[in-house]
Amino acid sequence: MRMGRAAIFVSLALSICVAPLAAHAQQPAGPPPQIQAAQTFLMTWGSQKWDELKAVAADTVTVKVGPGTYTLQPAAQKSDVQLTLPFRGLSTVRTDGKITGVKVDEMALKMGDKEMRGPGMVDLKEENGAFRVTGVSATSTPQ
Repeated sequence: MRMGRAAIFVSLALSICVAPLAAHAQQPAGPPPQIQAAQTFLMTWGSQKWDELKAVAADTVTVKVGPGTYTLQPAAQKSDVQLTLPFRGLSTVRTDGKITGVKVDEMALKMGDKEMRGPGMVDLKEENGAFRVTGVSATSTPQ
């Protein structure tokens, strides 16, 4: 009888310990690195947090809005075009199985006194397992 009770006690103790471990293993680890890089880029660009922007962007980022081409230089804290927050809808773009960018369902860009809103693309380049933004393109309509 004592062996039976001991077996039940051990089984109960193990199930209590294993259940939290299984639940912990099922928790998502966060967004994929390419989505995280694009999100960080967009948030820091829109908020003009230049030091944080440098960590995820190339030295010069080409921004194409409709027929116009602009530049963004995080190290110089210079941008010919400004991202207006918020943006929405990030999804990974692959070409031949390789991650090449992140599609943005809706973003707003301001060039001087003109604002354009619509879908866009954040171009990425992978370097040593980390993604850096190299370009942004938007097919936007005037607001």
